[in-house]
Amino acid sequence: MASAMLESEGPESAVNAARRSIYDFLAGCFTRPPTPQDVAAVRSGDFRGVCAGLHRDDVRRTQVAPRPASESLSEIHLEFMNLLNVPGGKYLAPFESVYRDSREIEGQAVRGLLMGQSAVDVQKWYRLAALDFESDCKELPDHIGLELAYVAHLCRKEQDFEATGDAPRLSRAREMQRDFLAAHVDSWLGALRDRLYDKSTSAHYRTIVDFALGFVRADLASLERELGPSARSSAPVYRAAPAEGSSHEQD
Repeated sequence: MASAMLESEGPESAVNAARRSIYDFLAGCFTRPPTPQDVAAVRSGDFRGVCAGLHRDDVRRTQVAPRPASESLSEIHLEFMNLLNVPGGKYLAPFESVYRDSREIEGQAVRGLLMGQSAVDVQKWYRLAALDFESDCKELPDHIGLELAYVAHLCRKEQDFEATGDAPRLSRAREMQRDFLAAHVDSWLGALRDRLYDKSTSAHYRTIVDFALGFVRADLASLERELGPSARSSAPVYRAAPAEGSSHEQD
């Protein structure tokens, strides 16, 4: 994880590196089968150790209850397939549109459908940061793993802008993290957590989703204290992108 980064970088760079590492790790947990390293990190609480090194009290205190480490890697792999990969009785459908959006079909509002307005708006956020997931990922844009990976990408851009002294883009990258977390990730991660608890007793995945929810909410609270509250606009409303510095108005 990010322990080495915390030791080798300055205080603020270390915070950004640790946040990026955590978001990257969580994104991987939701998009690919578990590795032995993933299982070891969850069981050891290594991600909680990284949080302890963050210079933000609420984020540093993010914890989850310890759980028995009785599941084998093959059992956890099967749970990944059932929960996050193969539609079936335990499938979570980990897409924001399924949990938040509705569409009118034959005069009735229908919920639980794929590629709703949330997915359309999330794609606008990705384009704003010049990020293209389509080349190496087959998931729909509002998959929880891609949303978490997007925040990790913004953390990485923040580190780049800090290193080059680009204050305007650094500020915009932080605003985008706050606003995307508020409008998208935080708006439905709690519902995903509740559904996972209904569908699964997996200690591994319950630990991950509990930690993800606690960390996202603590990180968002920290950003809002620093930058002010988010307007929670589903689509981006910025005039400049931190990745390319474009000046056109976003839709």
